[in-house]
Amino acid sequence: MHDLATRRSMIGGLAALPLVGCASAAVRERDVVQVNLTRALPPGAMTAAEGDAAVRTSFDAVSRMTLAVMVNGSGPYRFVVDTGANRSVLSTEVATALDLEPSGRAMVHGIAGVLPSPTVRVQSLGIGGLVSRRVSMPVLDRRFLGADGLLGVDVMANRRAILDFRGQTFTLAAGDDPRNFAAVPQIGRDATDAIVVQARHRFGQLTIVDAEIGGVKLTAFLDSGAENTVGNPALRDALLGRGALNERFAQVELVSATGQLAAGEVATVPPLRLGGVRLGNMACVFADLHTFRIWDLDDRPALLIGVDVMRHFDSIELNFRERLVKFRSSQFGRTINTAG
Repeated sequence: MHDLATRRSMIGGLAALPLVGCASAAVRERDVVQVNLTRALPPGAMTAAEGDAAVRTSFDAVSRMTLAVMVNGSGPYRFVVDTGANRSVLSTEVATALDLEPSGRAMVHGIAGVLPSPTVRVQSLGIGGLVSRRVSMPVLDRRFLGADGLLGVDVMANRRAILDFRGQTFTLAAGDDPRNFAAVPQIGRDATDAIVVQARHRFGQLTIVDAEIGGVKLTAFLDSGAENTVGNPALRDALLGRGALNERFAQVELVSATGQLAAGEVATVPPLRLGGVRLGNMACVFADLHTFRIWDLDDRPALLIGVDVMRHFDSIELNFRERLVKFRSSQFGRTINTAG
């Protein structure tokens, strides 16, 4: 990780809700549209998909996986693969270039408040051989997204999304493909020597409950759109209570996709265990993000795992149909060093 004392991290915990009833603290899951994203530098409705996709990827300045996406047959545009977003997002600039008419408005919940955002209806969103149709997308400025758009889990629903960091490919395939998961999948080490972890659905995303840091059990979710890994205050306090966390924190400023600011603090944490996977030498930003409240995880330990940790695996496969996450790494059998 770069020197956080000399730069600012951008961590956006967003959720876009309908205008009616969006200010309620108790949010109905079917109403929530959530987008999480992170950049290293400060800024100056579900649809069925057709076909499969296996496309080459690249990485942006903060190591987030990006790929080429066609919007209404135009493009290609660069989208960040964002497993922390339950809705795909389009930049204002692309919406303007394609002359897309606003189809509605949503209240975007940032890390420090709420702002309205227009939505547009995209007739086709193409990734390789896969096409999603009639996708409703919130619109945010490119300077905050750091890309032309975000590819959320609305296009991954009921499918397997494979983020191959070593091979630099992103694949979407049928979630029940017997070549990769048996009818009753094995939890733990499978026949291909990958580690399979059970997950749960939450806002369309997958959360991992078999996780812990320093003896503290927590709920974790994988957010490939976030540069940094972020823990909530409940996790920080639990680690401090166990003496498992150095109290010397570096202060950072967090900037959401709405441009709002919030304070965070970064520290090195004990090794993280995800099922049978162990990751060490990990830096974590602690912040009271609105994301944790939307997930109803503000009062119990929780962790948003960013691409700073995810990229140290050879690949990560999220099976949304079977609610499983599969990790592959040549470093299994020893603690994976996430520094650098």
